[in-house]
Amino acid sequence: MAGSSTPRTAALAAAATAVALLLGPIPAATADPGPPLPTPYLLPLPANAGPLSTASSLNNAGDVLGECYLDIPGRFAPRALRWNTGTLGYTALEPLPGETGTRPGAMNEAGTAVGVSFATLTDNHPVRWALDGTPTALELPAGARGGGASGINNAGVAIGSSYDAVFRPVPVKWRADGTRVALPLLDGDDTGSTTAVNDAGFVIGWSERRLSGEPRTRTVVWSPSGTVTELPPPPGIDVVGARRITNSGVILGSGRREGGTELDRLVVWAADGTVRDIGEGRPSSITDTGTVVGAAFGAARPLQAAYWRPDGTRTLLDGPAGRQTTANAINSAGTAVGTATSSDWYHGTALLWKRDGTAVTLPPSSLSPYASASVINESGVIVGHATLPDAQSLPRAMVWKP
Repeated sequence: MAGSSTPRTAALAAAATAVALLLGPIPAATADPGPPLPTPYLLPLPANAGPLSTASSLNNAGDVLGECYLDIPGRFAPRALRWNTGTLGYTALEPLPGETGTRPGAMNEAGTAVGVSFATLTDNHPVRWALDGTPTALELPAGARGGGASGINNAGVAIGSSYDAVFRPVPVKWRADGTRVALPLLDGDDTGSTTAVNDAGFVIGWSERRLSGEPRTRTVVWSPSGTVTELPPPPGIDVVGARRITNSGVILGSGRREGGTELDRLVVWAADGTVRDIGEGRPSSITDTGTVVGAAFGAARPLQAAYWRPDGTRTLLDGPAGRQTTANAINSAGTAVGTATSSDWYHGTALLWKRDGTAVTLPPSSLSPYASASVINESGVIVGHATLPDAQSLPRAMVWKP
């Protein structure tokens, strides 16, 4: 009968009520929040360093390359540093004997770094640093006034440039044993420099004519044997510049439309030399599989973080409303990092984009609420800088660790 119960069902109901009272209410189902955000850390500095420091490179072992400025009265004294994100310690990359300052150029997966050692701003020399920070001078061409090293691959091949008495640069390559190799310019040109080198030994850069005839600048690639080849612009583009080269030989650059004033087109050269204009924007980086990250232009030319697949398909990334955003790097898992700029362009917000394109604000450091993220490695370690919350807005190198 309706409303009636047996002694057995009444006992079961009483037992269920008692269990509910003991356990409390059952929580409602919630969405998976995903992995926790990485933890921010300021990178340590020497005791006599000033407040300014920057980080420029990060490898998959967690080594970070950057620099600080030593507080030495009356002396311009930048010092290259290599940090270890596991221990949060650092190694100072020392100058050559008799010199006072160093600046970083690049670092490979083994942690070998190259850069510049100098006595004055106009008296500098390319160097390679051992893991303990000891410098070795890289040979300059006869008659060169100075030079610097700006890139190194995982085989230990370094690239850079030397310059003459009027500071006209010439491209240079150094083998892993330190032997210098001259890189030729295109016919009729008299100056040039390197931009990047991949693990196969291909080098990109530019070749220029300044001293005779009509001035011109052309983007080039040097083969491992040293042969120089011009990289042609795509149709409708009259000026191009190469920025990155992947280990598969894909080259990323920027282009200027005929009659234009800005390098505001993304240009990609395939490994076979074919070239494409894949759209309007500013490129930041490219993965070995050919995915490009950077910023696209909106209707009124505000920047919005974006990535471009190898087929040229563009995807815009989320960001804080009303703020310009740029994606600076992406790893093979599809996680990208970058920055949302403030109205004054100095006090930004560090962002992480998940694989689905949604943005997450990275936690700020203890120093400042403002930050920028510039590099991410395959383990999800992120490098960038905090921005001091004062009128000078000086950067301080920092890292986010999963």
